[in-house]
Amino acid sequence: MFQRVAIIGLGLIGGSIGLALHKVKIAQEVVGYDLGSGVTERACRVGAIDATYEALTDVVRGAELVVLATPVGSMRAILQGIAPAVMPGTIVTDVASTKEQVIQWAEELLPTSVTFVGGHPMAGKELSGVEAADAELFQGHIYCITPTEHTRPTATSKVAALVESMGARVRFLSPVEHDRQVAGVSHLPFLASIALVNTVVESPSWGEAALLAANGFRDMSRLAAGSPAMYRDICLTNSEAIVGWLDDYIATLQSLREHVAERDRDLNELFVDAQQARLRWQATHERMK
Repeated sequence: MFQRVAIIGLGLIGGSIGLALHKVKIAQEVVGYDLGSGVTERACRVGAIDATYEALTDVVRGAELVVLATPVGSMRAILQGIAPAVMPGTIVTDVASTKEQVIQWAEELLPTSVTFVGGHPMAGKELSGVEAADAELFQGHIYCITPTEHTRPTATSKVAALVESMGARVRFLSPVEHDRQVAGVSHLPFLASIALVNTVVESPSWGEAALLAANGFRDMSRLAAGSPAMYRDICLTNSEAIVGWLDDYIATLQSLREHVAERDRDLNELFVDAQQARLRWQATHERMK
């Protein structure tokens, strides 16, 4: 049980954490801060937080747990802003989708009396904003926790217990391994979606071809409709891992191009391999829900 939890960033994830904490009664008071106009008031109305603050230093003062639920690009400035106000013994955690860079900032900027525990919930919706927040958002989903050699074990245990109380399944990873894995299964798909959209819309025939675009294009292009600023920051803070996956993806595309150019009838074998791998993943994914 936490006496006071502060959530900085009250969008879908931050709002959902607030609602979940209230539902499971793991915090006596949940307070919040968001730079967006009217966001904290709306978060209060939907029940995600109990009180609002207009200054970073005020919202974290006295909090035993601080949750950073802002875009990764703003994390450094926020860590710098809260550093003078967090009390000794405070646990600071985050929900950013890249970990190594954020943890470096935290270890550089936060007092040594404060413990930072990296976190990343593998959950979300196509809708955004606190109005879309859901206390059940994390139910059954993996929530990555990325401790380092500097992370106090008691702090890691408290964050893990909080995550499990929200119905999520904890997965412990090193920051480097986390960033490498999500680069392949999350960041690469976005860039592939961007490449698809930019390729076809730049064709002189796009105006007419757009009339033919149906489910396949819709499904493959969905990620390109995501937040440009968010994915820019992801690419800036996870560049090395993403570039490694891009190199592999480009090599695979080049190989496919050669098979197609040669009218290779063995293409079917490649397609079957991919089909079976996708079906195995889907079956495993469904069982884990």
